[in-house]
Amino acid sequence: MFNLLDINVDWLHTLGSLAGAGALGGLISALVNRKENKRIKKSEAVQAEAIAKKEDASAATEMMGLLERTVSHMEKMNSYNKANSEEMMRLMKEKDVINEKLKKDIALLQLQRTEDHRRITGLEKTVEREIRWRKDGDYHYCMADDCKMRIPPQGTFIRMED
Repeated sequence: MFNLLDINVDWLHTLGSLAGAGALGGLISALVNRKENKRIKKSEAVQAEAIAKKEDASAATEMMGLLERTVSHMEKMNSYNKANSEEMMRLMKEKDVINEKLKKDIALLQLQRTEDHRRITGLEKTVEREIRWRKDGDYHYCMADDCKMRIPPQGTFIRMED
């Protein structure tokens, strides 16, 4: 089988020895540097913890900034809402005053309308009576001033209201 591959066996032994020696050196180095490696790992852990705490502190600071801005915004909105609600209350009071005045004006106008209607009705009755009287007078009108048959005599007629 070695004939198929023309490999120099000495070289393989040399390479194997070097690899074994390197592995043995690594093992010896690991044993010798064990305390140093623990200290390095512990230091890296402490450093990672410090970085995490620093990031937590940074995040907390950022959250406090956001909270302060939110509180500031809410205070502005509250003052804006308070001003608007005060303005709305003032406008509502003005509206109520105006509505009351308009109600009084409407009541007065309705009273005036009722009075005007009463007067118009009275005038209509007077006009109707006058028209009736004139029709009656036209029917009995006599053109002769000195007529002896005239009843009643001229200037003595007194109208009676119905």
